[in-house]
Amino acid sequence: MAELNLDKFEAMQCCLTVRGKVLEQAPGHPGMDLEKVMEKWRALPDAERASVAITKTDGSDADSQDTGLTPPAGGLILKGYTRVLMNDSEGTLRYVNGKDLRDGNLGEFTLDADYQQGRTAAHEAQPHYLWLTEAEWHSLIPADPKKGDVAAMPSGIATRILRWHLNPLRFYGRYGRDALEREDVRAGQLALTVESVSASLIRLRLDGFARLGKVPPPAVAEGKIASLDEWGYEPRVLGFLEYAPQKRIVTRFDIVALGEHFGRLGIGRRAPSRVGLQPLGMAFHLVKGDNPADRVPPGRPSDSQRYFNLSQ
Repeated sequence: MAELNLDKFEAMQCCLTVRGKVLEQAPGHPGMDLEKVMEKWRALPDAERASVAITKTDGSDADSQDTGLTPPAGGLILKGYTRVLMNDSEGTLRYVNGKDLRDGNLGEFTLDADYQQGRTAAHEAQPHYLWLTEAEWHSLIPADPKKGDVAAMPSGIATRILRWHLNPLRFYGRYGRDALEREDVRAGQLALTVESVSASLIRLRLDGFARLGKVPPPAVAEGKIASLDEWGYEPRVLGFLEYAPQKRIVTRFDIVALGEHFGRLGIGRRAPSRVGLQPLGMAFHLVKGDNPADRVPPGRPSDSQRYFNLSQ
């Protein structure tokens, strides 16, 4: 395998084969045509597309080193998606597009042509994963459930959801840790209510809210400007968990969060924003984890070791 000079890839988007052949590269982050990349990939000889073992300079196997977390045995995996939305003139939700984005506080259309045409990651769903250990999900199921019983979600799980999974900055705001700092959470609460109980099924409803980041400046709240210097997100949370006592398994765990957001939709000085307060949605559903893509760790390798203990 040819040695790569990674310096030349600084501040670029690149698609390359496992053997180091560059298929496409784009300075900065304007996006690239992935269909064009796939055409180049399919045109390569079989030998160029074949997998190859990668070793470090010390001869160790890179594939077995520093791979981060693996899903906890007996635990749960929830696949999540974050999506930037807009309120349309009829009061319903729609996807954001390039014409909604601004890079000036007063809402000027100063973005380049690609952004104007909607070629920005802001309009794409951003996937990520939520993990619960076996002990954690067991702690969500009441020992003696009765319809109408309400209990706060265990603090460790609630903290992780509020600071890690409801964090819009993981996708749209800054470099650094995947989890918000404590001071970024102005308020938040998650509680579980027993909706129904039978021999075959226990159904719980998750309700809650979060107030993250800053209080919106008056001009932002009034829909007059787009905020480029501050951010905030205030979602409501709703979810449903279903547990089969006879099988001792969770058969459903869905969560949705939707609320008003303001701030940049990306990292960097030219990352755009939307005028006023606009909706940002997140949704999670239970997956089996038998698909390799569904076993991706919930954060970047440098941060994922903190995942189950945000006090570190």
